[in-house]
Amino acid sequence: MSLARTLAVMRNVPFLGVLGEEALKLLAFSSDPVNLRARQSLFDAGDDADGAVLVLGGQLRLIPEAEAAVPQVYSVGNLVDELALIIPAQRTATAIAQTSCEVIPLQRAQMLRILGEYPEAARRLQATVAKRTEDFMADVETLSKRLSQ
Repeated sequence: MSLARTLAVMRNVPFLGVLGEEALKLLAFSSDPVNLRARQSLFDAGDDADGAVLVLGGQLRLIPEAEAAVPQVYSVGNLVDELALIIPAQRTATAIAQTSCEVIPLQRAQMLRILGEYPEAARRLQATVAKRTEDFMADVETLSKRLSQ
């Protein structure tokens, strides 16, 4: 995939789009796309996550470690394990290509360097994560109230 197309996909991912054009270019330049064949494994549940994975083409199936959880299919523009870009994490699902697909692993170390070089991007990303956390907590509170009735 061309750099221009990769950047276009990155711009449309809410977690990445807030970084700004220069930071996105650095992230794209420092990341190499990986092509997967259908049914090829990318990572397993329990593996250390050294960053996120952006789907550039095709479909990637995530099979959660928890038995009751439902597998999810990620397609173009989906970012897998986005928080692993900024904090250490473990994979909670196994990722297997559902179709032939192209993904781009985004490394935490590179992301942290970029955030250090672009403090405004870091502030925007922090605000995005804070807003998501607030929304999540409000949803939990609403659910808790419903369950206690």
